[in-house]
Amino acid sequence: MLGNSRMGAQEHRLDAHSRVLCPAPFSHLYGLYSLHCAWSVGACTVLLPAFKPDELAQTVERERPTAMWTAPAHVAACRNAGLFERHDWSSLKLAIVSGSMAPPALVRDFAEKLPGCAVTQLWGMTELQAALYTRPGDGTEAAATSAGRPSPGTQVRVSAEGELQVRGPLAFSGYYNNPEENAHAFTADGWFRSGDLAEARGVYFAITGRIKDVINRGGVKFNPADVEALLDAHPQILQSAIVPMPDPVLGEKACAFITLKPGSEAPSLGELAHYLLAKEIAKNKLPERLVVIPEMPLTPTRKIIKGRLRLP
Repeated sequence: MLGNSRMGAQEHRLDAHSRVLCPAPFSHLYGLYSLHCAWSVGACTVLLPAFKPDELAQTVERERPTAMWTAPAHVAACRNAGLFERHDWSSLKLAIVSGSMAPPALVRDFAEKLPGCAVTQLWGMTELQAALYTRPGDGTEAAATSAGRPSPGTQVRVSAEGELQVRGPLAFSGYYNNPEENAHAFTADGWFRSGDLAEARGVYFAITGRIKDVINRGGVKFNPADVEALLDAHPQILQSAIVPMPDPVLGEKACAFITLKPGSEAPSLGELAHYLLAKEIAKNKLPERLVVIPEMPLTPTRKIIKGRLRLP
């Protein structure tokens, strides 16, 4: 982990004069990675006791960090509250977006809000720390459309099934006292199975979904990530998550859970279907049930916990 972050700090262009702020908790590896990177170059760590959009904006304005580790939900919350316009974020030279799949439109908008800052995207796991990321010189479009290039010393491949697999010194040796899970987690030739679906785009890799998120509708399987990205861009929707629901005929159908932006009324299922069809989503991918909830169950890095979403 420390070797991965020591090399990563160089790739992120951190040095002893950097001031690193991470809204994600240090009890999660994403937060720890920010500490490891800062320690490796003797940089300052700017502390934020707990994430609240207004407190993050005030901390940036007051403490003048030069680098910030963020999740898409952090960025979206600040954007929706108008905090990029009301506060001074000009000290930032680097912003990393990670923790969950970042909608391309969100990354592009984030970069527009911070014109003097290199917005990058990172993909990692507790088992790996930082495996892929775009570099500051790669540009906004690379960060918007991919999770980046392999970190130094890391090998990445996409299996025939579309799964992203990783090996290298960053990889953990296995789950403690769990040989059954270890047998599933690693291939015969030593590659770690991430469980994420990906595709190669030149030198970059794009995360396209999770294997466990795949919905099997009457034998036709699809990953809902592209539908969720479009729902997240809907003017009335704050966050969305599509999960399978049992169906006696087709086996599974898609159910969309959504939270609303402040002051917005809930769209109907028919309105969402019309919106998605206008975006050229295939009919078999349309959600067939809509559930509006007050808030999403989230991990410490603001990733939606789909396993906790239950149909009423």
